Amino acid sequence: MKPTTWLSETSGLTDDLLSVEKKCLDSVLRYGVYNWIMSSIQSDQMTIGTLAKSAGVGVETIRFYQRKGLLHEPARRAGFRKYSDADVKRIRFIKRVQELGFSLKDAQELLGLQLCNEETSPRLAEACQDKIVEIERKITDLKQMIGMLRKFSQTCGNHGPRQTQCSLLDCFENNWECCDTSREGE
Repeated sequence: MKPTTWLSETSGLTDDLLSVEKKCLDSVLRYGVYNWIMSSIQSDQMTIGTLAKSAGVGVETIRFYQRKGLLHEPARRAGFRKYSDADVKRIRFIKRVQELGFSLKDAQELLGLQLCNEETSPRLAEACQDKIVEIERKITDLKQMIGMLRKFSQTCGNHGPRQTQCSLLDCFENNWECCDTSREGE
C-alpha cells in the first residue's frame, strides 16, 4: 500500500496530520516572535565590552566613570554585569559635555539635574554662561600667546644673518628686545 493511498483510505487521519503540520508551522512563527522579543530584551543587557563599543569609549573609561560615580556598576547576573541602553546614553552625554569644555565634576552635576524644566533651566543657563565666559577668556589668552609667538619668531627666530648673539633667557626677560635686529648696528 502506498502511503498516500493509506492516508486517503484512513478517515480522519489526514485531518490530524494536517493539524499537526499547522501546529508545527505556528510554533515556528511563535518561535520567530520569541526570538525577536528576546533579542530586544537582550539588546538592553550588554556586557561592558559591548557597552564600550556602543558608546565609543574604552572599557577602562567605563571603569573610570564608575570609580568617579558617573556611572553605576550593576550587580552580576550569571557571572556578568549587564548594562542597558540608558548607560550608553549616559556615557555619550558625558563625552559630549566634555567636548563642550565641561569637567567630569560639571558633567556629574548636569547629570544630577535629569530634566530640563522650569526648575532646572536657570541652573543649566548659568552653567552654560559660566562656560562661555571661561572659553572667551581662554580665547583672549590664546590670542595674546599668538602675538608673543609672532614677535619671538620675528626677532630671535629670524633666520637672517646676525652680527650679534644674545641669550634666549635674556630675550625672554626683556620681552624679546635684546634680539631685535634693528638694534644690531648701534
